[in-house]
Amino acid sequence: MDFLLDILKAYPSAKYGALLLAYMALIRHLRFKRINALLKKYPDPTLPLRDYQVAKEVAGVVNDFEFPFLVEVSLEFALFKTYAIPSISRILAATKQFTASCLKRADDTSLILFEMNEGHSRNLRRTMTEGKVDENEVLNDEKRAKVALERLNFIHGHYNIKQDDYLYTLSLFVLEPPRFLDSFEWRKLTELEKNALLANWTVHGEGMGIQNIPKTREELEAWSDEYERQYSAFATSNVAIAESTTDLLLSLAPSFMHPFGRQAVSALLTPRLREAFGIAPPAKIVSILVHSTLWLRATFIKYLMPPRRLPLVRTALRTNSENKYVPNYNKYQPVYPDGYRVEDLGPNKFLGKCPVSFHPSGITPASTSSEASTKTKPV
Repeated sequence: MDFLLDILKAYPSAKYGALLLAYMALIRHLRFKRINALLKKYPDPTLPLRDYQVAKEVAGVVNDFEFPFLVEVSLEFALFKTYAIPSISRILAATKQFTASCLKRADDTSLILFEMNEGHSRNLRRTMTEGKVDENEVLNDEKRAKVALERLNFIHGHYNIKQDDYLYTLSLFVLEPPRFLDSFEWRKLTELEKNALLANWTVHGEGMGIQNIPKTREELEAWSDEYERQYSAFATSNVAIAESTTDLLLSLAPSFMHPFGRQAVSALLTPRLREAFGIAPPAKIVSILVHSTLWLRATFIKYLMPPRRLPLVRTALRTNSENKYVPNYNKYQPVYPDGYRVEDLGPNKFLGKCPVSFHPSGITPASTSSEASTKTKPV
């Protein structure tokens, strides 16, 4: 101790460095406090696979406390990867939603997924800010999730979608967040968290009627990688959907940054996906800048940013005076500034046509190959 005091006397400015180091150590400790408590509470990392309530709790920590920004980005990237499968991109291109109303299509997709997944965190945020559990809203959260899933099934039921394309999309919702977070966030996910994400999306997949969902992450990853290897291929429909989506993403940046932004997107793609989209490899310096920027962001968060006190949820905690939900934030331009009803999300042509019950009214959510052959083209 005397030695340290002598240093501070000899170099008075060293105290600022000492304070910075102490602050960084404190932030790091606080950053890991939540996950350490979760691991102590649930020492068996496989528990989420058997207990859906635990899965929702742990997934809520991942999605809404620890990594809300990159989880959302990773899910967007997961959807982007599906466009490299021609059987998927052809259906999307035929709807013309990506060319006529890409923003609304993206926002509807985002809100449906958030309505399906944010119920636990909405309840937690209400309880933390209001000091008590609102039992009526807890029941309503469950209803909102069911209506969102039913709305998704109703919309999908009008299109000729293969079972394996459903499963491939579901697999990316399970696999891409851990890949992104392990590569670009301030810490890697634990097995407990990865199993919670698997369990959460498996329940949603079963609710969509998706068949033969692998039981383990390893089996799902092996199936997904093989499916991508076999069916990812260049198609003009891939290019059209990818370009519309990239244009929407770049709308967040000034126009002079768009050329760099397109190369940044390319830097996050594998060679196989670049080939499927007809995208040139990025300049080496762009790839270095993208990955370095993400590393700096992760380091800044880990050592300098205090952890989030409340879960970040996009969906409203309650309805407004018109019985609509106004999003808490918008990534792009607002699509629903006055709010929305969950049962009305999706293409305008389906407005008011969603079944009232919590069942798909006879429409099979995920078509089998035999069923798919009898369906009509997209309407």
